[in-house]
Amino acid sequence: MFRSLLRPSAAVFRTIPASHSVILRHATTTATPTIKPNIKLIAEIRKTIEGVSMMKAKEALIQSDNNLEKALEWVREDEAKSGIKKAEKLKDRQALEGLIGVVVGEVGEHGNRGAIVEVNCETDFVSRNDLFKGLVSQIASTALFVVDGSPAIGSGTGDQKGLMQEVPVSDLLQAPILPDPAAATTNAQAQQQELITVQESITKMIAKLSENISLRRCAVVNIPENQRGLVLTGGATHGGENHPITGKLGAISVLTLVSKQGASKKVVPSIAVTTLSRQLTRHLIASPSLTIYQEDCKIPLEISNGGHAPPEEVDAWLDERVLMRQPFVFGGGKVEQVISKIAKEEGLRIKVVDAVRWERGEGMVKAEAADFAEEVRHQLEKK
Repeated sequence: MFRSLLRPSAAVFRTIPASHSVILRHATTTATPTIKPNIKLIAEIRKTIEGVSMMKAKEALIQSDNNLEKALEWVREDEAKSGIKKAEKLKDRQALEGLIGVVVGEVGEHGNRGAIVEVNCETDFVSRNDLFKGLVSQIASTALFVVDGSPAIGSGTGDQKGLMQEVPVSDLLQAPILPDPAAATTNAQAQQQELITVQESITKMIAKLSENISLRRCAVVNIPENQRGLVLTGGATHGGENHPITGKLGAISVLTLVSKQGASKKVVPSIAVTTLSRQLTRHLIASPSLTIYQEDCKIPLEISNGGHAPPEEVDAWLDERVLMRQPFVFGGGKVEQVISKIAKEEGLRIKVVDAVRWERGEGMVKAEAADFAEEVRHQLEKK
């Protein structure tokens, strides 16, 4: 009997006025109206900031009441916060994969400069990601236009020192990062480009790709004020899956061109000379060398046998490891012969002052694998 009294009948609800039923329906819903993200603005956010998920763009617009500028700012702040947390969590994980980035500037009155960087990540899968490639390209461009290097690391010899100089990684990390020179960027997108440092860009990329990423090394070609003649820098990469600036291998060659009519005479590189520069750099990719010139190459004792080794054996060893003695991969004889021929035809003195070839991960030693339980824990954290 009590249950029947406590349980209201259907007739009771039928007697409630219509206005009261409206109140009942809304009592179970939130009083705050839901903001519907603008679809066009979602696309604009994802176009402006690469790698932003659809859900993250929607959340940004909800938080900013569909204000594009505020939404972009919200996404960037969120990336920075999550990136710092992930970077701290992943900092001890070994990054042996990655890419080499090479950027070469336009030839001016005194020549052109170049820059080469190595950026590492944990897996080959991430190194093939377009976002990672863009980051490496940006860092290489920043190295070329923002920082100066010292001291020289080139392989120059005689009275001409190498023009290739190391850049302290700490200096490059604090430099404001430049846009990706390989990407098609409109003026509007360039204006919306966030002014952040290389380090901050790496941190944000860690948040997007969930892997440890680090800048390992960098070098640039600097032209001294008192440089004689013209400096011609060539750059090339290989193994970057059609990306023009990045690859698993990278090389830079630096030539000095001085007219035989005098050092003061202006030198304008011909097609033959620019082709030589380009091909020489590709040669460096294909044929690693220890030194540019023979006088800089130290022959190991096991090869020279204390000066008693057959000359043909020593010559064969030098032919593989000295750049000027190597057969030019594009034909025409040895590298030295090809350069001498073009120099004579063009009325120039051509000297190779730098020949740098980098391979991602070279010289790095893989740490011993963690036990199975530790590996599973890392994989779960990554997810």
